[in-house]
Amino acid sequence: MQFASCEKGSVYNPDSISSTKDLTAPADFDWKTSESTILSITSPVSTFASIYTDAACSADSLIMENIALNANEAKEISLELPTYITSVYVQYPTANGTGTSEVNVGSMTRAANKSLVLPATTASNTDSDNKFTHVYYPNKNSKGTLMFEDLYPSKGDYDFNDFVIGYNVDAFFSVGSNGETRDGFTMTFQVRAIGGSLPFRPALRLKGWAMSNLEGATIEFKSTLNDINMELVSGRSGNDDVIFVINGTENLKSGGFYNTYANKTSTNFPVITCKVIRNNKNDERRFLNYMSLAAALPNYFDFFIQNTSTTDEIHFYGFGPTDMCTTQSSTTEYRDPKSKLVWAIAIPQLIAHPQEGTDILKVYPNFKGWVSSGGNSSVDWYTKKPHDTVIDLGDID
Repeated sequence: MQFASCEKGSVYNPDSISSTKDLTAPADFDWKTSESTILSITSPVSTFASIYTDAACSADSLIMENIALNANEAKEISLELPTYITSVYVQYPTANGTGTSEVNVGSMTRAANKSLVLPATTASNTDSDNKFTHVYYPNKNSKGTLMFEDLYPSKGDYDFNDFVIGYNVDAFFSVGSNGETRDGFTMTFQVRAIGGSLPFRPALRLKGWAMSNLEGATIEFKSTLNDINMELVSGRSGNDDVIFVINGTENLKSGGFYNTYANKTSTNFPVITCKVIRNNKNDERRFLNYMSLAAALPNYFDFFIQNTSTTDEIHFYGFGPTDMCTTQSSTTEYRDPKSKLVWAIAIPQLIAHPQEGTDILKVYPNFKGWVSSGGNSSVDWYTKKPHDTVIDLGDID
């Protein structure tokens, strides 16, 4: 594919490009490695179902658990799926154990809603006491990867290792008459690498999810390393967005870097968890807010890094700066106006990140095709065996 460059007399040819900084992405590219789709499920009996992304229905592919279904009522469910996934598998109870139905969800674009009618062999299950619907991101047992460049608005070396964070979210809400409703979420983060020297710290805003939702909630933070902690930003009003920050990550860096050189790595990286639980039994509005957060977390999940000296922030494309930032316009979109390149990428699985100074394009060559096509090809670029020097830390809890 070739198209004219903005520079007179030049033609942009992605096939000839060998570094990310020279790539140009289509203007409508959203940089997402996952897309949402709506699945409508109808059951002949009242029961519970779960959804997986592999036919074996393993815990590593479980994305939604204990979905309450009423007899003969269609239930619409929002699913966030890697763009290369073409099918999901709905598991339901039967008289002899469990049954599974495959649903073809397509790939890349999921504009059309999908539907499934469970078979007559589906068994009734109305025992809802102490049951919770769980929505997992990216799935129940494994983590995704958040990767940042930290020189915004300048272009960097595109090794995407200035901050590398592993993440997993379990968002849940009650579905039974168990005397109370315990709605909430558990978010787990691993600080896997820091390849930048600037004083950035990780942070999370729940965009559009107000502080008032935390009134009366139990909030628990844990960290496997004493000098690194997560906290709720205080002093915010009830209508302000919830923001959490992770402090102390600078203590991980030795010589300015952490886990960015193959001959100097550590798997003793900090694991930080934030657990929020609220009893919403007599508060339907808050219950609906928690359920909405679980069902559509990507719309709220604004993970970013903040410069503690300047308040500069770097977000994923699609989110703007928070009200804590005093140096950037509210219209900042964290995408280069000419090349449409970004400073943050989210991957729905753990991947090996490039060694310091190694362009991500050299490590994952299909990254070029993904960017140049606007996400229409090479959608599984990060699943391929990496080339060049990478830091492969594996999946360690």
